[in-house]
Amino acid sequence: MITIEQEKEIGQYLSTKKLNSDLFFEIKDHFLQQISALMDEKQSNFQEAFLQTKISWSRELEMVRADALTFRKVTRIEKQTIQRRFRNITLYSIAFSLLFTGIVFIDPDLFVYFQLSLFGITLVLLGYNFIFRKMRLYSYLQLSFHPLILKNALMAMVLFTGLYFLYDSVAVVEGTQWTKFFSLYAMAAQIQLLYFNARKTNVLI
Repeated sequence: MITIEQEKEIGQYLSTKKLNSDLFFEIKDHFLQQISALMDEKQSNFQEAFLQTKISWSRELEMVRADALTFRKVTRIEKQTIQRRFRNITLYSIAFSLLFTGIVFIDPDLFVYFQLSLFGITLVLLGYNFIFRKMRLYSYLQLSFHPLILKNALMAMVLFTGLYFLYDSVAVVEGTQWTKFFSLYAMAAQIQLLYFNARKTNVLI
């Protein structure tokens, strides 16, 4: 039987891994079950069972870089969750950008309205995050250097550089619909990041 003090010790160990709240409680439950099973089945004392459990979870709880374009470290198990979340954000942003870039191609005047609408949504989410203290000013400033935003900027630079060398004209590059696509993508990704942050979901903000 695990005592309250022993449960606190497990919690203190897991808190050093900086897990998000949902993952923290999920892994803590696994630790409690695994330690209890070892204590009952193998007649191990708490410290022995706790050590064996930590060893068995060592790979999943190893601290690694969350993304190639950030120095922030998270546990390996949380990195997998974050990367899945990033893939979903990217797919939704691409789908949104392609759809609205196509609409803007038909009626270019709509681009300004789309930008204003997205800017308004961004302001609302920012206000919510600041008012309820889910984000600090420093975190907002860092948002411009978020891995998803940086990847978008890098892709844009590569594409525009290629178009420039291909057509040898800045005007041709600026006149393509790709500028609108990358602009819409960046705003769509930022909105999703702020939304997840408002829900206290780890998206590296």
